[in-house]
Parts: sequence; C-alpha cells; structure tokens
Amino acid sequence: MPEATNLFIMNLIFYKGDKMKCPKCQLENPGDARFCNGCGQNLVLACPECGKENPPASRFCNGCGHDLSKPEEAPPIDYDQPQSYTPKFLADKILNTRSAIEGERKLVTVLFADVANYTAMAEKLDPEQVHQLMDGCFKILMDEVHKYEGTINQFTGDGIMALFGAPVALEDHAQGACYASLAIQNAIQAYSEKIKQDYEVDFKMRIGINSGPVIVGAIGDDLRMDYTAIGDTTNLASRVESLADPGAIMVSKKTYKIAKDFFEFEPMGKVQVKGKEEPQKIYQLIKAGEIETRIKASVIKGLTKFVGRKNSMGALIDAVEKVQSGSGQVVGIVGEAGVGKSRLLFEFARSLADSDVTYLEGRCIHYGETLPYYPFVEVLKKFCRIEETDGEAAYREKLKDSIIGLDPAFEASLPFLEDLLSLKVEDKAYVRMEPDQRRWKTIDAVKNVLIKQSQQKPLILAIEDLHWIDKSSEELLSRLIEGIASTKILLLCLYRPEYSHRWAGLSYFNRLGLTQLTPKSTTELLQALLEEDRVDEDLKKLILGKACGNPLFVEELTHNLLDTGAIGRFDDTYVLAKKVSEIEVPDSLQAVIAARIDRLEETLKYVLQVASVIGREFAFRVLRVILEMKEKLRQYLGDLQGLEFIYEKTLFPELEYIFKHALTQEVAYNNLLLQKRKEFHRLAAEAIEKLYAETLQEH
Repeated sequence: MPEATNLFIMNLIFYKGDKMKCPKCQLENPGDARFCNGCGQNLVLACPECGKENPPASRFCNGCGHDLSKPEEAPPIDYDQPQSYTPKFLADKILNTRSAIEGERKLVTVLFADVANYTAMAEKLDPEQVHQLMDGCFKILMDEVHKYEGTINQFTGDGIMALFGAPVALEDHAQGACYASLAIQNAIQAYSEKIKQDYEVDFKMRIGINSGPVIVGAIGDDLRMDYTAIGDTTNLASRVESLADPGAIMVSKKTYKIAKDFFEFEPMGKVQVKGKEEPQKIYQLIKAGEIETRIKASVIKGLTKFVGRKNSMGALIDAVEKVQSGSGQVVGIVGEAGVGKSRLLFEFARSLADSDVTYLEGRCIHYGETLPYYPFVEVLKKFCRIEETDGEAAYREKLKDSIIGLDPAFEASLPFLEDLLSLKVEDKAYVRMEPDQRRWKTIDAVKNVLIKQSQQKPLILAIEDLHWIDKSSEELLSRLIEGIASTKILLLCLYRPEYSHRWAGLSYFNRLGLTQLTPKSTTELLQALLEEDRVDEDLKKLILGKACGNPLFVEELTHNLLDTGAIGRFDDTYVLAKKVSEIEVPDSLQAVIAARIDRLEETLKYVLQVASVIGREFAFRVLRVILEMKEKLRQYLGDLQGLEFIYEKTLFPELEYIFKHALTQEVAYNNLLLQKRKEFHRLAAEAIEKLYAETLQEH
C-alpha cells in the first residue's frame, strides 16, 4: 500500500499539529475543535499507544500517559494482517484467552458489508482515488465493528466480513452486529456526502447479517483466525447481503428472532436464496428501538409473575429507611446472569413511585472500554432530563438549567460536565488544564452534583452490570462511595459474582446475594408462564432440573419448548412432546452462558470443560487423574465455587461436585469439538478404571 495512503488513514484518527481531520467527512478542523465544522461529528484524539479517546487538545493520554503532542508514525495498516488494525484492548482479550478458545464451537452473528456499484465507481475514478476512498471507508468499518467487540475476519476489495461472538463469545452478538451496522450506515452517509462533492460519485454500502454456529480453529500471534462455518451460517449472511439495496441492512430470520426486541425491522417477505431449497424470511433493519435491556423488553411484552424475592425487597426497603435518616448506604446486589437482579431493581424502583426520593440509574456495557464514564453519562442525562433526540443546544441548555438550578456555585463545574456529555467546551482555562487535573475535577463535579441533590431529598442511585465497568467509571464510583457515609444516598450496585471490589469492608456496605429460586417459587413461575394450566410432572421435572431456579433460564427454556413444539397441550395439561435428548439449549441462553464461561481465567475454563465431560456430577479424584493436578486443583475448584459455577455435592465417602446448572454443563460440553470430547471421554474412562477397579460395575 502506498505511503501516501497510509498517511491518509492516520490523518483520520490522529491529531496533527494544530489540525484535526474529521473521520466522517475528512474536513480539517482547528486542533481544539470538539465537533466537526463540516458535519457536526464529535471529534476525539485516539491514543496510538492504548487506543483511549481524549479531547483534541490533550497533551497526554488520560489512559496511559502517552505523549500525544508528538504522535508517532504508526505502522502501516496491512489488511492481510489483523494485528495491524485490531485495537489493543480487543487484541489483548483474544490473545490472553487464545488457548482456551481455540477449537471451540461458537454461536456468532456474521456481518457482510460491501460498496454498492463498486465496479462502476472504480471504472470512473483513478486507482489512487479509489484507494483513498476505500481506506476511509475501511477506517469507518473498523471503528464501528471494533467498538462493539466484533472482529474483522476478512477484507475484500470493496468490503468486509466481520464476526460478533468469535473468537470471544458475546451474549449480545446479534445486537452488537445490528448496532454496528446502523453506525456504519450513519457514518458512511456523512462520508458519502463529501465523496459526492469531490468526485461526483454515489458511495453507499449494502449490509447482510445472519446468526449461527461456527468453529474457531487456530489463532495466530498475528490474530489471524481460522474458522469453519457450521451449516450455512456464513453463506446465508453473504446471500442476504446481496439482496440488500444500496444503503440498506438486511437480516435473516434467525438474527431477527434474537434481536427483534431491541430494533425496528420491516419484514420483506420470503425470498428465494441461492443454495436454499425453501424461500427464506428476510427483514430490513430500520433503526434501533427504545429498548436496550432484557428487562425493558420484558416490560413491553408483559412481565412474568414476580416470585421468591420477598426478603430481598425487604432488605432494600430497610436500606431506604437508613438513608432517609441520614446514613448513606451501599448495597451490592450480586448474582449470576438471569437470576433476577434487574427485575428486583425494576420492582424496587416501581415501589418508590409515591416516595419523596430522586431515583437515577445507569448501566455499564461490555464494550465500555471505548466509552469512559458511560454509566454516569446516563445518570447525568436522566438528572437533566436530556433526551436522545435533543440537539446540542438543548443538551447545553438543560445541563446548565439543571446544574445551576441545583446550586449557582456549580457554574464552575459546567465545562467538565459539558465535556462528559461530548459538548464543545468554550472555557479557555479548561482547555489549558492538564489531563490529570481535568480528570479529577470531572470526578468531583459529578460527585458534588449527586451529593447536593441528596440534600434536597434522598437519592437512590443504581448502577447496573458493574462487571463491565470501565476504569474511569470505577474510579468515579470509588470516590463517590468514599464520600456518602453521612449523606442521604442509597447506592445500588448490580454485578455478577466474578466482579471484585474493595468496598466489602465498609460498615455501610451490604451484600445482597440473589440465589436461585426455590422449587416452590420456580413451579409458581412455570405455572404463570403456562397460563396456570396443569403441567405434567415429567415436563415440570425437565424444566426445573435444567433451569435450577434461575428465572431467566425458566422463561427462555419454556418459551423455546413452546416455539419448537416440544411442549404439547392435551385437554388442560401441558406435556412433553419430544424426547429429552432432542431438546437443545436455546440460542439466547447459550450465548449468555458461553460468554460467561469465556470470561473465566484460562485454567479455570479448562477445568470446567473437562469436568463437563464427566457429567453434571463429577468426582474430585476422577478429575484430578485426568488433569494430572494435585494441590492446585482444589484451589481452582474453590474459585469456580466462588463464581457459582459449581457446588460441593458430597464430602463422604468421597469428594464430589455438581454443576450449579445443568445448562452450564451442557454449554461447556457442547462447545467442545468432537475430537476433544472423545479424548476427554477416553481419559475419564481410564481414570475410572484405575480408581474403581474393585467396584467398576458401580461406576
């Protein structure tokens, strides 16, 4: 690739002297510009060392301290070498877990994007111009795919193929692909206006999306990944893309089913697709919906019965009473995915409707590394009643009215809060400020606003999904926690067991652990899902056995059994209409469980996978012989217990463990390739023969 082209790419993202080139329309803006003068795009300075975004005038990176005033010449982007274009945070995540994810089945969403009418455009323009246009296009594609933790598997001359959910599993892979697609089309639209003006050609992209399983093969040091599609996962995505009009996004039925609650789609009817005997249902992705979370989707569809959380609700109400008396509280609501943390929060917030309190909430997102302070930006917007449809002027006016209305002395904090909301900061003192000083003053500004609000009336602040929190938000959260002991603030932190923090020793911190529902409450939930009709004992035993008291698992499993015809209704009784061996883990649950397993430390994941081959219940001695471990194995199993993947089942006559959920054991087992499974089965059989030679028949 020519050197001039490489510099063109670099100018899209790096601050050069007193100029900042817009990544959308390529207009050069003043170095201190926060928004592009040509298209209004938010401008940031990306650190070449760690990838963190900084305000344009930053001298040093907020994330790693790298000197941004003298940007180094970055190595050329080689589209055949993934390490040259994959962000560091994503590359590290892949390489650090490489040996644990090689040779696994993954449920993914595949995205194909290419330039419509590329041949006609290439014939009209000079080859160097085409190179420049495509380099700018590829930069947009890379930015948006990587933002949602997708990986680009292949560059073509006029587009890309990207995977969401491989090599690292994502529980919202379909949503990530849809969000990335919409962001791509939005950015390309602005980019194409500049191209139309300069070259008099139309520049539009077509995108096609499909979801399904793939096998991840070897992953090289250069991040090159071998993968094998299972069935027609990739081919159908490519075929769907070919059906899209310029500027459109088409998705398959499978992707639609996974993402339909979170986006607006237009059904395009059944279309004959090459390679498929039956016509396929195709949908056009129109825009993101107002729903972003599972709990909000459930509210729209109609919530299921709220059961089994009377004591937990009581603990939260007690915390409110303490806060109303002037004793600040921090409550950690801890539980595995699907156990009902968000539902508990929803019901609690609803119970506050007639109370004289302020309720605010924010959430962390799994791709939050690229969006510092994200949960607190959400909190600030809700406090100021800022809507997503508001323009920059409305943002600024609502922020100023809310903050100065709270306390006129907070006018000095406005520049820091403006920057937090990605508004252009006019204050010259702020622009000249050192990044480290700016960071601490931003943290103090948010903290002071929240504490001041609690002096008006008690403040209930909820932060969801702390296990995905970014470093900047965690720093702010810690500072807030340090200062709320004598305030009227109740801080609710929702997270999964794998998240660790340093607040456990505080006298005003309480851990509220959400455990699985009792069999009685689970049965009550199941009856509500099946319209209070009778449920056959075999069907009840299957669902209760697989879901093990996890409300999300009960709901998803029941709906999946109904959708696939595995549940039949005879007279007034629901019965099992398929063999148990024919029932598979629903895609929605498989994605959630697989993503959680993938986040385990490499050795822990390996131990869990080998244990899954032995069965839902497994003897410590058998696992120790297979793994050839001694003292360390007890430590690893203890860690898995702490993370609530497994429990101790019996200590005598010998130590045995059991997977907390049958579904977790199934997902861990099914994600292993057949060859690996056979090898582990062989080792398990040999271990049993060795350990139980005298009682082999029993084992």
